[in-house]
Formats: sequence, structure tokens, C-alpha cells
Amino acid sequence: MDEKTISLLNEVSRSAEMGKNTVRRLLDVTDDPKMLSHLRKELATFEDVSRRSHAMLATYGKLPKEQSPAAKLSAQMGISMKTMVDRSPRNLAEMLIEGNTMGVTQLTEALKDNRGANEGAVALAQRLQHAENEYSNELHAFL
Repeated sequence: MDEKTISLLNEVSRSAEMGKNTVRRLLDVTDDPKMLSHLRKELATFEDVSRRSHAMLATYGKLPKEQSPAAKLSAQMGISMKTMVDRSPRNLAEMLIEGNTMGVTQLTEALKDNRGANEGAVALAQRLQHAENEYSNELHAFL
């Protein structure tokens, strides 16, 4: 078994799941057409990358490591607190930029820590890393 590949795919899966969960919650918070369009685009990427990482892990006979319930609850509470008073596109953009930046950083670390992983896993991690970076740049229009 290729432990570096499995480790990298688990990080990709975790990052995509975190993105999916966040975006789905924010879709219920806004009615701004431009923000909704952006959120749907991010969600499509996260769903695709998640599906692909799960399929790749399955080839190794592995299931993705789930995010802990405490981490999920913490993220949900953070979103709820930050959107309770301010549901503006600007506030949502700030939250998404922060999350995307964290995702890029974690994927950069995972790629570094898992050098020698399967090319397909590396390409998938880089695809998500690039997408999150691009989304952060696009979100600056909302600031």
C-alpha cells in the first residue's frame, strides 16, 4: 500500500468535505445572485474533488477519514455566529477567503509531507489547491 498516497487523498477528501459543508450552509444564508453563483461554482468543484478522492481511496481498499464531529460542530457554530448579524456578500466573501486560504495552506503542507505520492493523487490535490486559490482571488470583488 502507498501510505503517502492514502495520506494525501485523505487530506484532499477532508478539505473538499469541509468546503462542501461550508458552502452548503452559506447557500442558505444569502440571496445575492452573484454570491449564489459563486457558491454554486465552488460547491461543484468540492463535490467533484470529493467524489474523485473517494474513488481513488477505494482503489486502495480505503474509506476517507471522516472529519471529527467536534470539528464539524465547531465549523457550523462559527458560520452561524459570523452570519447571525451580517449576511452581506462582503462578510460571506471574507469567510470564504479565510477558508480557501486555509485549504490552500493545508494542501501545500500535505503535498510537501507526502512527496512521492501517486501522480493522480498529487494532481487532484493540486487541482483543489489551484481552485481554492482562484476562488479567493475572485471573491475579492465582493470586498
